[in-house]
Amino acid sequence: MWRPTVILLVAVLLCSAGCVVPALQEPTITLSRVEIENVAPGSTDLSLHLIIHNPNPIGATLTRVSFDVYFLDGGEWVLLAHGERGGFAVRADGETAISIPVTVDNLRLVQGLLRGLADGAVTLRVTGSGVLDFGITTFEVPFDRTVEVGFGQA
Repeated sequence: MWRPTVILLVAVLLCSAGCVVPALQEPTITLSRVEIENVAPGSTDLSLHLIIHNPNPIGATLTRVSFDVYFLDGGEWVLLAHGERGGFAVRADGETAISIPVTVDNLRLVQGLLRGLADGAVTLRVTGSGVLDFGITTFEVPFDRTVEVGFGQA
């Protein structure tokens, strides 16, 4: 009478051993570049280009990416803008490129623009993080990059 119980227990153990979900690797988010899209009297439109590298065999959703954009002014970082977006599909086993627009108030950027016009470029720092949802787990992935943005890029 105990044999069917042992056989059932062994069957359950074998099935569950084959159904173990492998551990997911942490994805990365990289700021590839920042482009100036438009300079108007009151604001400057930037485009932040991010690359999400997902080494996992399942796709994810970038539910939120939050970032701050700073300008280098005399050795000090000055906050220019904050942005948040979400709802991007991220492919499995590969890279997904996304672009996020952000508008900067020129009142904060006047010194940087004048210096950038003289130098031909402005130094920006973008720091932030993205939340990737895999359905079974989520990862919050930080990123931080300093870039020089030349005028006339589009």
